[in-house]
Amino acid sequence: MTRLREEWICDMEETIASYEKELKTKISLDFAGLAAAANDISRNEITETAERETVAVVPITTGMGIISTFADSVAAIIRQAGFSVFVTKACDVDGIYEAHLRNASMLFMADDNRFIGIHLRKNRMSDNNAGTARGYVKALEQACGSLKGREVLVLGCGIVGEEIGKYLQKRAARPVLYDKNDLLVQKISFELGADFLSDCSRMKDFPLVMDATCEGEWIHEGMLHEEAWISTPGVPLSLDEAMKLKYKAHTIHDWLQIGTLAMLGELCK
Repeated sequence: MTRLREEWICDMEETIASYEKELKTKISLDFAGLAAAANDISRNEITETAERETVAVVPITTGMGIISTFADSVAAIIRQAGFSVFVTKACDVDGIYEAHLRNASMLFMADDNRFIGIHLRKNRMSDNNAGTARGYVKALEQACGSLKGREVLVLGCGIVGEEIGKYLQKRAARPVLYDKNDLLVQKISFELGADFLSDCSRMKDFPLVMDATCEGEWIHEGMLHEEAWISTPGVPLSLDEAMKLKYKAHTIHDWLQIGTLAMLGELCK
């Protein structure tokens, strides 16, 4: 999981409603709908859970410490999906205890290594890496139709990129992997039984792209298919400024929202 920067998410509470509206124009789903679709459950399961469950976000201080506004941003996403949610005043173990005292049934928390959701009564846990993969694959499917039998270029073979490849296969798609690390891409492609690109010169042949890289602004004019859709959890965004403008209507990207919603939906099962 990439550690977020404060400046990336500092205004999320103020912009969350407008982002949901923008996302809906691209994938025809609001937050609650995406939380459901990413987990193959009905929207009713999300709304019914929201009516009876309370969610707590617990700030965690270990490692490099708390990212200012992270907990409030996660809470804003969950609230926008229709849930009752609060950020605990206490941190770490004391925060978990506070959440229990306030009758929270679901907890969200993150340290330097992992972002998880826990449903206390169901003994269920959701991991952001897998949730992000599911959420972004489903968002691409919503935007472009069924992925069955279609090639999807996956950029980056780290933890999230590998999870994307696995979930694409579950959706009967055909992932084609690329990573600048030749040994890594060959290893992951062998494990998944997937094709891979040895260089990025053929990227423009793929109209469906999922980007899990984290270098930022390395994709320039002429590197993508003219009508490409890009579903990208990678931060910062790989498109340079000109490409961001050119592909704005076909780019699905955020700092935190889609992955959190997929986690939330998994806890509602």
